[in-house]
Amino acid sequence: MDKSDIVIIGGGISGLSLAFYCARSGFRALVLEKENRAGGCFHSHRIEDGDNRFWIELGAHTCYNSYRNLLDIIDECRITGQMTGRARVPYRMYADNRIHSVFSRINYPELLTSLPRLFFQEKTGHSVASYYSRVVGEQNYRNTFRHFFNAVPSQEAGEFPADMLFKKRARRKDVLKSFTFTGGLQTVTDAIAANKGIQVLTEKQADSVSLVNDHYCVVTKDGSQYEARYLAMATPAHVSARLLQSVYPDLAQQLFTILPARINTTGVILKKMSVAHKPVAGIVSPDDLFYSIVSRDTVPDKNYRGFTFHFKPDIHDYAVRMKRIEEVLGVNSAQIEYSVLKLNLLPAPRLGHQQLVDGIDALLANRRLLLTGNYFAGISIEDCVSRSLSEFSRLRLPDSEATAGRYNG
Repeated sequence: MDKSDIVIIGGGISGLSLAFYCARSGFRALVLEKENRAGGCFHSHRIEDGDNRFWIELGAHTCYNSYRNLLDIIDECRITGQMTGRARVPYRMYADNRIHSVFSRINYPELLTSLPRLFFQEKTGHSVASYYSRVVGEQNYRNTFRHFFNAVPSQEAGEFPADMLFKKRARRKDVLKSFTFTGGLQTVTDAIAANKGIQVLTEKQADSVSLVNDHYCVVTKDGSQYEARYLAMATPAHVSARLLQSVYPDLAQQLFTILPARINTTGVILKKMSVAHKPVAGIVSPDDLFYSIVSRDTVPDKNYRGFTFHFKPDIHDYAVRMKRIEEVLGVNSAQIEYSVLKLNLLPAPRLGHQQLVDGIDALLANRRLLLTGNYFAGISIEDCVSRSLSEFSRLRLPDSEATAGRYNG
C-alpha cells in the first residue's frame, strides 16, 4: 500500500494547486486522476504538423491579472516568461444564420435608463437574471446579455447567485490584464505537476474511501490502494459525495444537493485559408445548439485557426455537432483538419448557495478531510485556487514530523 502525507483525488487546477501548496511546505502529495492526463479544465489540445505547432483550449481559455493566487503559483513555477497577451478581437453574436455585432443587438434607450442602477443595486440576494435585468433593462437582458452570461459557465446562468459569477479583485499592474501561454493554459497545470514533492498518477479512478487505523485508505478501480493521514477531494461535488458517503454520510448528504451541469465540447482546427469569417474572440448564439464558440484568433497563427464549440447538454450526437459546426463556420467536413471531444462538468449553484457552503465547512471542522473545487466561492480559476489555499491552511502534520523538518508552514 502506497503511503503519502495527503492523497488528493482529482487532478484539475483545484487538486493541483492544493498539491502545490502542500509540496511547498514539505508534504508528500499524491494526486489521483481518473483521466489519462492531469489538468481537468486546463486542457490545451496540441497538434504538431512538421515544424508547425498549434493548440486550442477545450475548457478554461483566459487568465487575468486579478488572479493573484494563481499568479503567485505561476511565478514560483518560473513560467512567467511563457505568458503571452491576447489579441484584441471582438465578440460577436450568431443569429438568423449570420454573425452580428453585439452593439447591434442592444436597445440603447433602455440601457441608458437602466444603467444608473449599477451604482446602488446590491448583488447579494439576487440571481443573475433579477440583478442584471435591472441594470441593463429587461429587454436587453432577455435578448442579448442573458446569452453572454450563459456562455460563461456554458449553462443557463439566470438562477446563479449574482455575486458568484463576476467578482471585483485587486489587479497586479505588472502583469498583462488578460493572458494565456505560448503552449496554452495547460502549461500551468503541467508545470505544477512537475514540482518536487508532487506525484500525479493518471488513469486512477477512485472507487472507495475508508478510514483504517486513523488513516484514509483510497482504493481505485484497478484495485490499487493508497493511504495517507490527510485526504482531499478535488472532484465535482456529486463525485465527492458518492466517495464519502460511507465515511461521512452527513457531509455527503449536503454535497449531493449541488447539481452538476454537463458541457459537451467539440474543438476543431482548420487551415487559416478555409475560414472566411473575420477574426473573433468568441461567438455567442441565442437559442442554438451551442452556448458559445471560443476562438483561437486571440493568439493568431499563420497557418491555422481553431474553434471550440460548447454544446448544450442534450446534444450528444457527434454527427449533429459536426454538421452545425460546418454550417456556422461555412466549411465542409474535408476542410476540418482535426476534431476533438471533451466533456466538462460545472456546478449549477442557486440562491442560498453560500449558506450551503457554510454548512459544509462547519462539517469539515476538526476533520482531516479537505474539500476544494469550483463549487464554493465561485467557478472562476482564481476561486478554485483560493479555495485550495484556504483548505491548505487547515492542514497540519503531527508534531513529531513537523519538528523533523517535514513541515514548515
